[in-house]
Amino acid sequence: MRKFDLLEKLEVYQIDLLIYLSTVGGTATKKELLHHLEIGEYFLAKLIDSLTVSAKKANNRFSIDISKHTITVQTKPEYSLHTLYNELIVHAPMYRILEELLLFGSIDTSRLCEKIGISYSTYFRKINELNKLLAEFDLSIQNGYLLGSELQIRFFYVSLYSVTDPKQQLKIPNIDPRIYETVNTVQQILGSPLSNYARKKLIIYLSLLKRRNAQKKIPIYSEQELFFSNKSNIPSQKRFLNALKKTHLFKKVNQALGSFLVYYSFKMLPSETILLLLFMLGEEIIPANSHCLKELDLIERYSSFFIRTLNQEFLDFMKKKHSNAHLTSTHNSTLHYYLNSSGYHHLLFKGHIDYYWDSNDPQWETVKYSETVYHFVDYLKEKYPKLFVDAIHDSALIKKYAHAIRFYEECTKTKISVGIFIEGDFLRKRKATNWWIKYVELTAFAHAEPLVNNKLYDLVISNVDCSYLKKYGKSFFFMTNYHEKNDIADLGRLLFDIYSSHAKL
Repeated sequence: MRKFDLLEKLEVYQIDLLIYLSTVGGTATKKELLHHLEIGEYFLAKLIDSLTVSAKKANNRFSIDISKHTITVQTKPEYSLHTLYNELIVHAPMYRILEELLLFGSIDTSRLCEKIGISYSTYFRKINELNKLLAEFDLSIQNGYLLGSELQIRFFYVSLYSVTDPKQQLKIPNIDPRIYETVNTVQQILGSPLSNYARKKLIIYLSLLKRRNAQKKIPIYSEQELFFSNKSNIPSQKRFLNALKKTHLFKKVNQALGSFLVYYSFKMLPSETILLLLFMLGEEIIPANSHCLKELDLIERYSSFFIRTLNQEFLDFMKKKHSNAHLTSTHNSTLHYYLNSSGYHHLLFKGHIDYYWDSNDPQWETVKYSETVYHFVDYLKEKYPKLFVDAIHDSALIKKYAHAIRFYEECTKTKISVGIFIEGDFLRKRKATNWWIKYVELTAFAHAEPLVNNKLYDLVISNVDCSYLKKYGKSFFFMTNYHEKNDIADLGRLLFDIYSSHAKL
């Protein structure tokens, strides 16, 4: 699902027009716009009229200027197209329907149609359109109710509010101080600061929990209920959930969540703490340096959890491809955390809301690692046929694996070592050394540092031509200090030549 799928057709064209204008400097000819949008002059005039109305509603924080042949858009510094995008989203009929379901738990058709100014026929048409979008999340709207698993419903709304305006996110669920206190308590339990994005997700989640309890919409799960949407290796899922209930993390979060719910006189259901912990695992709420991850790692081992199997399959596959490569402990920890969170997300949830208008992340099919990704995914499909069951849902995990492969290969590729020695006054020397280190490491195939005595480098760079320094490098580059641009160009060529000679070995 794409964020702009919630917009009306006219609004989609409005945003597309404004984005195009912003990328070309704010001004374009009408002919260029007609070609880009693939529309006629009548519809373009309609778009401009609608945008002029939007500009007035925005208190002229952006403006549209029209001449005989050109159209220009200007925005004030405090206003952005992103803001307008969100304003259009939260007033769109489909968004208002989803908002109504959240606020009241069900839809009174007559009241909603009157409130948002649409006809009955438009309402039912929008319900059909929404159900096509919600199918990706394994959800549907039937007879005025949102149907689906509780974890999926919460995941969907957190995803929705995470890609719309922050003020709207916090306004709709009616945040109160008790929610912030509970988030801070969870952070203390995890023993590490939450990222701003993780805090936002947790705040939205607890707001949803409070509202759905008030509406008495939360089903009672049986002890044997499975919470994972993916059904790969169900026995390991059951072992993991049983072990998770016995952890210190579970007991502490259970106490914090119980205190939160009892404050509102809500009865805490047996599954509630498990739901929260699974949400935290699948949405990267737990920081990478949290001490709680050690306990989770132990129960993953104990239960022979399927995620560990997937992680090991990835590492074994990469080791076969790069038999002489080794990850540092830091890189290994980072990769393990990334693979774990990617695996949890894929196994737990269905659906994804694409935040970007045009995704700024290259499609995994077109990046240089695509052949490796294809081979790995084909291998997993053959060995674990239940892992990949839906092309749209699976694409998110495949892209994650593409990122992991890129990270692995970047971390393990051979890098040439560079030592830098700059002579001069203290401040100039320090500043120049840092600048050259950053320049050298922009290549991504070289590691640079201030020169360390008695250490041998592939290359030594210095602004003094001294035989004493040359003995520390297999190659030596002397900076003239008179032609810095020439130095940069010459050094770039030398670095590439040294790296190329290493790659051939």
